Amino acid sequence: MRRIIGISTTILLSACTTTQQANTALSTKFAGKSADSFFMQYGPPASSYTMNDGRRMYVWAETQRNFQLPGSSTSTVNVIGNTAYVNTTTTPGANIAMQCQVRLVVSQAGTIEQIQAQSDSMGVWQTSRCNEVFGS
Repeated sequence: MRRIIGISTTILLSACTTTQQANTALSTKFAGKSADSFFMQYGPPASSYTMNDGRRMYVWAETQRNFQLPGSSTSTVNVIGNTAYVNTTTTPGANIAMQCQVRLVVSQAGTIEQIQAQSDSMGVWQTSRCNEVFGS
């Protein structure tokens, strides 16, 4: 259990850096471009909101992916006299949900003015799912 907590803490601490990398990639690739081209490539937005000044704010979210981590067991054997005592420690498996959500602010003309990760989980190969999706 301590091992899982240690790994999780390390991932959480390093996620800030890679989410920043994802935000840099998002801004570089999409700021000033058409929102329609973004949605054509990555799919429709999950929600939208019309702001008072006429701009629109969209939230795009990829379909959540779930990965099951297997559990593990370790055993130690202590022999006292003619008797062997087995102590087994079992760590249960875990489910990890992975998803990237992006917030876009789009001008009345349909141009992306601001774009950044709104929610970013651990990825399959990196500590940022958004960086996996949008990074170079």
